[in-house]
Amino acid sequence: FNPSPRCPQIVGKAKMPRDVDAVSGGTEVREVAFVMGRHTRLGENSGLLRNLSDDVLRKIFRFIRGWNASLANWNMSFPKSWIVDINGGQRGTVVADVSFRTGIHYWEVTVADFRTICLGVCEMPKNARLLNDKWLGEIGYAVSASTCSGGTAFLWSKEQLSTFTVKSFTSGQRVGLLLDMEERTLEYYLDGERLHRISPDQKASDSKEPAFSKLPPGPLYPACSNGFDKAFCRAVELTLELPLPAGYLALRAQRRAEQAKAAEAAAPAARPPGAPAAPAAPAAPGAGAAAAAAASATSAADVMKAPAPAPTAAAAMLGNPPQKK
Repeated sequence: FNPSPRCPQIVGKAKMPRDVDAVSGGTEVREVAFVMGRHTRLGENSGLLRNLSDDVLRKIFRFIRGWNASLANWNMSFPKSWIVDINGGQRGTVVADVSFRTGIHYWEVTVADFRTICLGVCEMPKNARLLNDKWLGEIGYAVSASTCSGGTAFLWSKEQLSTFTVKSFTSGQRVGLLLDMEERTLEYYLDGERLHRISPDQKASDSKEPAFSKLPPGPLYPACSNGFDKAFCRAVELTLELPLPAGYLALRAQRRAEQAKAAEAAAPAARPPGAPAAPAAPAAPGAGAAAAAAASATSAADVMKAPAPAPTAAAAMLGNPPQKK
């Protein structure tokens, strides 16, 4: 590609391997990441993005993407671009500096220490200042864990508090989130293992169901926050664009097949053109009430055309009283 005149030495050192295995120790990737991070139009001008494989790009983005410090609250600090400390004292949400509209994306978060923390996704509020006084469960979709919850994490969303829970996580564990914008779902992983929801009666739900579904079309941002108790979270480290967990694509294909089968079973049987309508089914038990309702809906004109009913014995006696002998 054509070196940038702003930093010809750095760009000249960078190599453009098409195979991810050609990257030795991440040295070249770090140099390219530095260039792309400082000169956002480099890829557009030189065709750099088109010359790199998806795997190499994912490695690059790990170094240049992290938390968005420009929208952070006063009680947040950033030792590194991908690490945030939430010092407590006020609610606050921090989002990543990347968002997703399409595709499937997987990232992991580790926390050194916390009392209450929420991890998930959210849309950017119309007023970005709302991030400084809201926790993630109010404005997005979050897995909320607390050291006081007895090993249980709660699923919160901006629509309502879900009645489902998941297994909680502790300090140092790898919390994985898989966002599928094609299916509009968010999956929850813990140390590489996919976890399913638990219903209110403490029974495991369908293992194929995601933690969240029917997400908005986006763009959606990876996000984290402390809880409604304004607690602290230390060294929340974000690692973006990791390889998809094994088995997810097969799970999604199985889920799609089951949904298609259910839709086919629910659809009425198609009738060929010109074919007579199917005969009416015999009346089911309890159909008398429906018939009575239909009879009560008879129009006034039909009533006038109908012959008068025969008088009852009592009416006949009133019309023709018996003669005294």
